[in-house]
Amino acid sequence: MMPWPAWLYLVLLALVGLSGCVLAVRAGRSSVLALARLAATGVLMWAVVLFVRDGGAGLGFAAALFAAVLVLAHKSAADAQEAQRMQLDTPGRIGVMINGLVALPAVAMGGLALWSRHGT
Repeated sequence: MMPWPAWLYLVLLALVGLSGCVLAVRAGRSSVLALARLAATGVLMWAVVLFVRDGGAGLGFAAALFAAVLVLAHKSAADAQEAQRMQLDTPGRIGVMINGLVALPAVAMGGLALWSRHGT
């Protein structure tokens, strides 16, 4: 059984992923890229589940995690450039930064799930 903090973190990741997808589609951006970012968030959610449940993280998951990190790193860089272009005030820039940082624990959990599985 998963502890309640893990559930809360999964809900947070889902909200960030869904809101980012909806906002991108509403802004007229590429829906394919928005869906790729949503799928990347789904991989991070799976990473949390694998870490908490000590599940089997194989090489397929490792490839998916790597791709998810690349997609979300691209999103964070694009968001930072857009925030700079829009000349957001300090609270807005902090919000963009927190939105990018919210995924880091899930990436670490995915890496630890891989590491504990393969013993390296």
